[in-house]
Amino acid sequence: MGKRGPKPTGSQNMRVLDPPKTRRPNPLPGMSPPARTVWKRIVNQFPHDHFRPHHFDQLRAYCEASAIHKEARGELKKTGLLVEQPNGVTKESPYIGIMDKMAGRMQGLAVKLGITKNATITRDPNEQPEEKPKSKRAGLMFNG
Repeated sequence: MGKRGPKPTGSQNMRVLDPPKTRRPNPLPGMSPPARTVWKRIVNQFPHDHFRPHHFDQLRAYCEASAIHKEARGELKKTGLLVEQPNGVTKESPYIGIMDKMAGRMQGLAVKLGITKNATITRDPNEQPEEKPKSKRAGLMFNG
């Protein structure tokens, strides 16, 4: 083995730095107040480093869709399920369609953002998977 080099000098000047303080992301500029509320509610339920900058646009779209869904639900309560048109024809309220679109959009974005119950993995990483029992017929053909 070769020489390891000279002993370090000045080690008394070294100190341990405090870890940087991490903050949860703030709502993006231009978001509506109801969407900002949804943003804060979601971000506060997850670890501070769950959402990265590349998630922010999708999270904004999710929050805006949630706010529109809630607004459409309120309008649906006011108008009812059926709406009568000026020509006398009764049809389904257009707010039902808006709610369906926003619910579908929220569902897709929730999976991409990992904020659904099914998107989280709760397995113990140290747990070994169970071995499948061997078939009683294994090795009957081809001696293998």
